[in-house]
Amino acid sequence: MSEVLYEVDDHGVAVITWNRPERRNMWTSAMEDAFYTALDRATADEAVRVIVVTGAGHTFCAGLDPQVLDDIRGGSAYTSNRRPQTYATTVPKMIIGAINGSCAGIGLVQALCFDYRFAATGAKFTTAFSHRGLPAEDASAWMLTRLVGPAHAMDLMVSGRVFLSDEAQRLGVVQRLCEPETVLAEAVDYARGIVASVSPVAMAMIKSQVWRDSEQTMEQARVRAQHLLTLAKAQPDFQEGVRALVEKRPPSFAPYRPLNL
Repeated sequence: MSEVLYEVDDHGVAVITWNRPERRNMWTSAMEDAFYTALDRATADEAVRVIVVTGAGHTFCAGLDPQVLDDIRGGSAYTSNRRPQTYATTVPKMIIGAINGSCAGIGLVQALCFDYRFAATGAKFTTAFSHRGLPAEDASAWMLTRLVGPAHAMDLMVSGRVFLSDEAQRLGVVQRLCEPETVLAEAVDYARGIVASVSPVAMAMIKSQVWRDSEQTMEQARVRAQHLLTLAKAQPDFQEGVRALVEKRPPSFAPYRPLNL
């Protein structure tokens, strides 16, 4: 059975499911490769407008598989030619997390790279790295600091304590809380609403701005926005968006075609 499942509905929403429920969806290099391959597939698939990521069973991802950690402790390499854990931020389509249960370590790192997050009530979160003698992996400290502020990020990273979904929402780590049995359905419904009315070109540009502009000065962000505005006006989505407004009807946007953003 595949460690990552991929399904696209009739609305243009791809659901990617981490599928190791017998191991609480603990992360491995094979699952990582399969997940990034699924993201590549969704990026290239013209039928896909928005991506939802969830976990099979009652856990989202309980962190790196202990056997993998033990192998690394013994000197083994995790993998070769590894893509960055921030890869999801480069995908030009919105990625929504449907966090259906415990989210720890590298699972939390991945979730922080999504663009919006739903979480099941009662779901447990932890960074966990400090308990293994490790620093905050990849850009997780950078992301948490911007989501929750330096002091809260320091607490969550250094203590490695478990915090629940209601605190995660209060801090800004997740944006929506749902009952465990509805979290995926509500995330998919939200995604379908975006598909129905949002330009794929605008989505890709805005996602690029949200993730890249935080690394720039305000003036650099303003200049880049002007460049993107000029680029957007030359796209069919602009023509369709304005025409739909004038004609007082919902827009009907063509599939996303790659742009140099």
